[in-house]
Amino acid sequence: MEELRVGVVGAGGMGSRHARNLVFRGPGTRVVAVADADVARARALAAECGAARVYEDGRQLVEDPEVDAVVVASPDPTHAGYVLACLEAGKPVFCEKPLATRADEAGAIVQREVALGRRLVQVGFQRRYDPEFRALRRALSDGAVGRPVLYRAWHRNVRAAFAPDTSMAVLVNAAIHDLDEIRWLSGQEVDVVHSVVGCRVDPSLAEGVYDLQLIQLGLRDGALALVELNLSAAYGYEVGIEVSGDRGTVTAGLPGGVVTRAEGRCTRAVPPDWLERFDAAYAAEVVAWVDHVRRGQPWPNAWDGYASLVVAEACAEALATGRPVRVALEATPPLYGQEDG
Repeated sequence: MEELRVGVVGAGGMGSRHARNLVFRGPGTRVVAVADADVARARALAAECGAARVYEDGRQLVEDPEVDAVVVASPDPTHAGYVLACLEAGKPVFCEKPLATRADEAGAIVQREVALGRRLVQVGFQRRYDPEFRALRRALSDGAVGRPVLYRAWHRNVRAAFAPDTSMAVLVNAAIHDLDEIRWLSGQEVDVVHSVVGCRVDPSLAEGVYDLQLIQLGLRDGALALVELNLSAAYGYEVGIEVSGDRGTVTAGLPGGVVTRAEGRCTRAVPPDWLERFDAAYAAEVVAWVDHVRRGQPWPNAWDGYASLVVAEACAEALATGRPVRVALEATPPLYGQEDG
């Protein structure tokens, strides 16, 4: 098996995690370059991973002839530019979510990939690689609960991991996971955003920035979805979903692990953040990405990143206007017709 030489753009929390997973868990891969605006941070990660080259500018890394494929884990507003640079260079790219911060930017990526006639982009929707969520999807595919009619999801953080300046930023950075999750589990596109309501839980946030949002969606097959997004839940990190069908329900993401009974209480531990909760999923997705690069079928793909952003923008409009919003999503291009999992 030919070794895949990978460059990592972004040496922060997610970039470091992906780099370490590639080094220690990714068969047949080698991290050969790291780029970050903080050069000292890039050097530290490069030394840990045995990378030979360090760049301050991510585009220089993309252009490096010794780099076969690229991981983009830089700040959200830079994603689209780096991904387009990878497409221009003809290099496979794993891009942390979101694919872009606006749907038109993600649409440009889709258009460029369609013009190339090759799928080169994989988006970091790691829930698709979580064992619990994959088991739930298999149960749905097997008809365990009959025809799904309601998807009720929850996504709770101790506090916001970033400083959102708009409610749209909350949707693009956090709710984007939930929007993709519902598309993936249902196999349906979102037809309408019925409503989005929000409130400010963290008083330090600016007026009009809602860290608690309730999102109600209608899917093309008539099923409904409800997402509770709470960036300031305080007690821990929990992500889960209950799917109700016409013959029963199936749930993923309930508290698990060791049960402690003491002093009149029965408790279970709750993970402190997404890094602990999805450790196995992050490792599985980069291992899968390496395999996808070799097979030329990255998944989840650029269309998944684009479609979720279209829904996120519709959610932002519904939140701002208080009115339902139809989701204007064109037909999926044939290039994206084959799904991996």
